[in-house]
Amino acid sequence: MIFAADLFCGAGGSSTGLVHAANARHLGLNLLAVNHWSVAVATHTRNHPWARHLCADLSTVDPSKAIPGGRLNLLIASPECTHHSNARGGKPCSDQSRASAWHVCHWGERLRVDDILVENVREFENWGPLLKSGRPDPRRKGATFLAFINALESLGYRVEWRVLNAADYGDATTRKRLFIRASRG
Repeated sequence: MIFAADLFCGAGGSSTGLVHAANARHLGLNLLAVNHWSVAVATHTRNHPWARHLCADLSTVDPSKAIPGGRLNLLIASPECTHHSNARGGKPCSDQSRASAWHVCHWGERLRVDDILVENVREFENWGPLLKSGRPDPRRKGATFLAFINALESLGYRVEWRVLNAADYGDATTRKRLFIRASRG
C-alpha cells in the first residue's frame, strides 16, 4: 500500500500518474488530495472518487491532523506556477502566490515523508526576491529557489532536480517542466 498526498491537486494529472505507477506494481493507493479551489476538488473527486479530498487553503491545514499516523510514502505537489511562468505576459508577480511552495517544506517537516516530488514550470528554478515594481530582481535570480532546496535538505532529504521535456516521454507536446525529487535515506 502506498500512502500519498497530492497538494495543489488540480484535476488530478499527478494523481493519475501515481495510480498508474501503483497499478503497475500491483500496490494499493491511499491518497489525500488537497486544493483550495472547490472546482478543482470537485473535478479531482470525479476523476478519483475513491481518494480522500480536502478543500482548504494549505495555510490552514495541519498536516499531522490531515494524515493519520503522520507518515507518507510520497508527497506530490504542483505549487502555483502562474507567478513564476513567463506565460503571464510580463505582468507583475505576487510574492504571496509564489510562496505556496513553502507548504511542501511544512508538510515535510511535520510528517515522516519518504519521498517528495514537486512539479512546476521551468522558471521556478529562477525563483528569487521581487523588486518594488513586482518584477524579479535579476541580481538575486534563483536565490529563493536555492533556499527552498536548502530547506528540504535541512529536513534530511537528498534533493535533485531537472527540467524534462514531455515529448521525450511519449507525449504529443514539447512542454518542459521542472521536477524536484527529495528523498530520505
